[in-house]
Amino acid sequence: MLTDLGTTPIAETLRALAGSRSSGDLQVQSGKTVKTIFFDHGRIVFAASNLKKDRLGEALVSLGRITDEQFSQASALLGGERKRRFGEALIHSGIMDKTELGRSVARQVNRIVLSVFPFSEGVATFDERTSAIPLEYMVSLSMHRILYDGIRVMTSEALVQTGLGQLDRRVQLAPVAPFAFQPGDASPDELEILEHAQRKVTLRRLAWVPGGVMFTRLRAAYALLASGLLVDADQAETGLQPAIQMETSTFLLSALQRQPDPSAAEALRREVADELERSAHLDREAWLKVSREAPRDELKKALEEKMERYHELLEASGHDTELKNDLEVILGRASAMLRLTRQTPAREKPAAPVPPPAPKPAEAAPASDVAAAAAAAPPIVDGPTSSGSIASSMQIEHLVMEGEVRMTVSDYANAIKVYMRLVELAPNVAAYWMKLAIAKASFPRTAKQAERDFVEALRLEPDNADLHCTFGLYYKAMKQRARAQAELETALRLNRKHALARRELEAISPGFEFSLKKLFR
Repeated sequence: MLTDLGTTPIAETLRALAGSRSSGDLQVQSGKTVKTIFFDHGRIVFAASNLKKDRLGEALVSLGRITDEQFSQASALLGGERKRRFGEALIHSGIMDKTELGRSVARQVNRIVLSVFPFSEGVATFDERTSAIPLEYMVSLSMHRILYDGIRVMTSEALVQTGLGQLDRRVQLAPVAPFAFQPGDASPDELEILEHAQRKVTLRRLAWVPGGVMFTRLRAAYALLASGLLVDADQAETGLQPAIQMETSTFLLSALQRQPDPSAAEALRREVADELERSAHLDREAWLKVSREAPRDELKKALEEKMERYHELLEASGHDTELKNDLEVILGRASAMLRLTRQTPAREKPAAPVPPPAPKPAEAAPASDVAAAAAAAPPIVDGPTSSGSIASSMQIEHLVMEGEVRMTVSDYANAIKVYMRLVELAPNVAAYWMKLAIAKASFPRTAKQAERDFVEALRLEPDNADLHCTFGLYYKAMKQRARAQAELETALRLNRKHALARRELEAISPGFEFSLKKLFR
């Protein structure tokens, strides 16, 4: 794909790639300046530039985020090692943590992308391929918001008119803003255009001032139309549109997870050795700090908390095989005792079979809330398998059934294994990735990893409101309020009648309003 920047606005190229859900690298060259925008399934996930001022380190210094001394300190860590990124050096030197770095990278990517909109000469070439950016370093930016901000800085009237097309076609205000639009940030021209567009009106009329069509109003109308704040009034949008997308302004949770501190290794070994000794005789008083007369619910809670801690220790044990083996032994003891605790004592005479274990209380691992919330969410229909063979279909059907049974009895570890086999057999079915995500979210040691599988599901079905709603509930359970709100808002922007998303969003952000018409009352 090759486009001439002198005849085709870069905004149209970005819209086309987003609409076709393309993956690859878009190289934009104007004179000696070369900027590359990386796409993954139609989403902008990274950007780079050959200009020194666009490098992360130099940009952070110019913005006052780091000092010249800190820049030199991080640069010295790089040495001659090309494989290490400057961002990694910032973290290693303690200048930034990964959360702050993620925000800085997202802002830098946003600046680089917006900087190509004023280009009126040069070429843009797209190389379609699997995204070269690792998932944990992808940022999330709204294409609708980028189009809005980028078109506002265009300087070529000819390119703006090319992007708008037929000026006598009618447009109107979109029922829902596809990104977090704030009227207070809009220009007077944009506010006036939006006010007029509450009724069907031509683009020419919106751009008209006494004496003729004015460039600034043409540009404002183009920005509002391309970003989805205005829509065609007389015909449906042709082709796929950019996916409505949340903006995290940072990396994934799983990428933010800190590595264990090497200085704590000895303390870790001591803790495991103590737990191994205490658990040897399954003595609830010595091991669990629970009296022999304590009720079963208290014993269950103590065991669940212990198991959660053991999974954390297992994750922190790294490549220490001996430590891992000891922890597996302790986990086996805790699991066996928990099974015995959940069984009905012989003296009890229940009238019906014992139901599956109830979800953990609110103070337990947040992942259990995700499973409960997912059960409340509207069902996501399983898609067809990529293989037409009967044997493959039967195997998939069997795995789906087995996974559901294991989830019912809270056997999350084995449910994860089942669903991992399922997505290997049918990698293009969003519903299977969602099942894997919910299973991982329900298991304390894999709760953060579940985010990646939610992302995979949304790659396949970015316009699925139910997926966004469940992802929002996951973030809520993980105590990521801003991300939860963004996903729930996205669900409502896709489906204004989504009752669960609306109810959860009202709890997080009372008074939230996404209707454009109500914003202009």
